[in-house]
Amino acid sequence: MKCKYLDNQVCVRSDGQYRLCCVSLEQNNKENIKTHTPQEWHDSDFHKKTRMQMLKGEWPDACTRCELQELQGIDSMRTRVKPDGTRYVRNFFGPGISHLDIRFGNSCNLKCVSCWEMSSSSIAEEAIEMKKAGIVPLHGVLEVPNFNWASEETMKKFDDLPIREVYLTGGEPMMVRHLDKFLERLDPSVLVRFNTNGTIWNPKIEKLLRRFNMVIMSLSLDAASNKIDYIRSGSKWSEIEVNAQKYADFCKVDVTPTLSILNALYYNEIKEYAETNNFKLYDNLLILPEWLHVKNAPTVLKEQFKGIHPDVDQWANHPSDPKIIEHFVRQITKQDNWRKLYIKDYLPEVAQAYGID
Repeated sequence: MKCKYLDNQVCVRSDGQYRLCCVSLEQNNKENIKTHTPQEWHDSDFHKKTRMQMLKGEWPDACTRCELQELQGIDSMRTRVKPDGTRYVRNFFGPGISHLDIRFGNSCNLKCVSCWEMSSSSIAEEAIEMKKAGIVPLHGVLEVPNFNWASEETMKKFDDLPIREVYLTGGEPMMVRHLDKFLERLDPSVLVRFNTNGTIWNPKIEKLLRRFNMVIMSLSLDAASNKIDYIRSGSKWSEIEVNAQKYADFCKVDVTPTLSILNALYYNEIKEYAETNNFKLYDNLLILPEWLHVKNAPTVLKEQFKGIHPDVDQWANHPSDPKIIEHFVRQITKQDNWRKLYIKDYLPEVAQAYGID
């Protein structure tokens, strides 16, 4: 058993910490982009031990998410398809560290309901504001709410790698400092792939991206209407629609919704938007936080989910935890009262299922 991400990719978290991949569940690693090179991380005892376990056919503890998905017959990170919709071929990865999965920091202009402080400076700042107001915050309070590890020194650590693909996410990658400097360092043959909320248009970045042979712009659209203005608070659907067409002029655009309790019922709207615009659709099932996982939806909502998507259907008969349902109500009510943005005005069927009015 092998994993292309373990063998040929380096993942860097928003705080600069190296991770096995973006879905791995290992404890905090001492290796950091500021203290170690990508090759030093790849050659570390922990990384080598994990790769050896995979070769022996053993699932490392950190790879539980992929193990569970594959046991359920679902494509995992390890087995998923390429961005162009075909299976990865052996020579696409390697030799050496050919792929980067990096988050330059947590800078982000949105406060998505399913997100957290390490991936959104806006959420981190909101937590500080709530604490100052004497309200228990929705999320953890960071000493520094907005951080970014990119610098001339850290970016040099990628220079001598045989890079074939770079995946940039965040935070919101279109608003992090030094994105332009990083793109300037890359060879035009490198496949550049973004995961973006689609709210920001930067003419300078457009100019830099047009020199690459292939740019893939994956739009994180958890709705294809003004519902996204609630699910991804701070969004404006009308602006996203315009920016999507601008990107389509020089990028391969695809749509990557994360299916959760909030949007599973409206999945067909996203599907129709993607098909109308000839955008590829790549679905992800939300795993965390648990209170937004479709398995914990009230029964009345699960009945409405049936037949919408196979990844959602598999949880139709999973018993919902009443305590998690109660947590959903508490969390959403506190969030809505703070943000003055109410679920009943955007997702009325979901609000009704939870008795929120």
